Amino acid sequence: MLQDFTSASALYLYPLLAGLCLGALQIVVYFAGSVSLGDSVADMIDGTSIGELFDWLNFGRVPFSILGMLLLTTFGATGMLVDGTIPGLPAWAYLVVAVPASVTVTKLVGNGIAKVLPRDESYAVTREHMIGRRGVVTLGPLDDGVPGAIRVRDEHGDLHTIKARPADQGSIIQKGAEVVVVSAAPGSDRIFLVIPFTSD
Repeated sequence: MLQDFTSASALYLYPLLAGLCLGALQIVVYFAGSVSLGDSVADMIDGTSIGELFDWLNFGRVPFSILGMLLLTTFGATGMLVDGTIPGLPAWAYLVVAVPASVTVTKLVGNGIAKVLPRDESYAVTREHMIGRRGVVTLGPLDDGVPGAIRVRDEHGDLHTIKARPADQGSIIQKGAEVVVVSAAPGSDRIFLVIPFTSD
């Protein structure tokens, strides 16, 4: 068994190890309490195709570290399992099974986790909590294209990073500008419409 583990293709072995390490880190972060991985990751991936994938996989309702752990461990374990079952093929050939399996398992498990997690955590953002809140554009500029991101503080003082675009079509709001959330975007509870904040 040890020999099979150490001889597995690095394409699957390293993601599996990374997923296990991420799981261990999640446990440390949980007991540390004040450390948050999700906000910093959200700043990096918001508005990108990777960010859209993680939104579909329940990012915002399930911590990023858990989703990453599920993706990596399922991908690595599936690739190694298929490699052991059907040996002799190039390592990339097993991607046909490993990629869909990892995405499917992450989506299904994420759906279950999202149902049982407490909704007052900082990654649980609802429409009602965000409307009328002031925030700062952290990923921009905001325009009619791919949504950017703003950082908003809720009534409990917790910071949230949420996707946003201007409420007024054709307008552009630069990074660092202070804004006010006025509504959720039509057809989405995760993208919000904002206008520039004025003291008047």
